[in-house]
Amino acid sequence: MSSSSTPYGYAKEVCNQVLQLDKSIRFAGIANNMGTLIAYKSREGLVPLLNEEELQNSTMKTVLRMKTREDYEPKLGDVIYTFALYKRVKRASIPLDHPDWAVLTVSFDMAADQDSIIMDKILPILKQGKLTEAS
Repeated sequence: MSSSSTPYGYAKEVCNQVLQLDKSIRFAGIANNMGTLIAYKSREGLVPLLNEEELQNSTMKTVLRMKTREDYEPKLGDVIYTFALYKRVKRASIPLDHPDWAVLTVSFDMAADQDSIIMDKILPILKQGKLTEAS
């Protein structure tokens, strides 16, 4: 059984694919519907800004925030991605169209053009894997 034939293996594979899309991507992680980070990958040689506990806590809150946005989708349209600019990093969250997975979180270096990376590189990969309908 290959790693990509299990849900965890496939999630890890998606994280690896996303990380390879652009050299400014620092981190890619997938959280399940309960807010647990089930797979992630950091750029090689990167010193993480958050420890493991902080990363899990942040992921849980990201999923919760994404779920609250669903209330407004009938009027505003579906969320394509959300974005936060911090002083040390850029972070985006992309909702996933999967029965068990809620969100893909990606962090970027400060100099990254995150919008074009998300729209032109990440979303096509997710759409190809049937993880989003966004274009």
